[in-house]
Amino acid sequence: MRSIIWSEEFSQQVRHAGGARAVDEALEPILDGLQRNPFGFHKFENDFTSFRYARTDALPGKLGALTVIFTIDEQKNVILEWFNEDIPF
Repeated sequence: MRSIIWSEEFSQQVRHAGGARAVDEALEPILDGLQRNPFGFHKFENDFTSFRYARTDALPGKLGALTVIFTIDEQKNVILEWFNEDIPF
């Protein structure tokens, strides 16, 4: 069974955005997709780094769109590394 692991940096960013309750609704569809097929998401790769990413829609009045960066380890576990909230002006 694949595990989805929150890195310390990702956890800190979630806390900064208001905690897990604040971002759970936005992350739910991404986490479902990561559990099913993390290799189906967009990949960025060059000589220095390699990662995959996913974007969510904004939750009007609650949260802007999120970009989630993750990696996949040798055991095919998903490591959530970083996220950014696109705050509309």
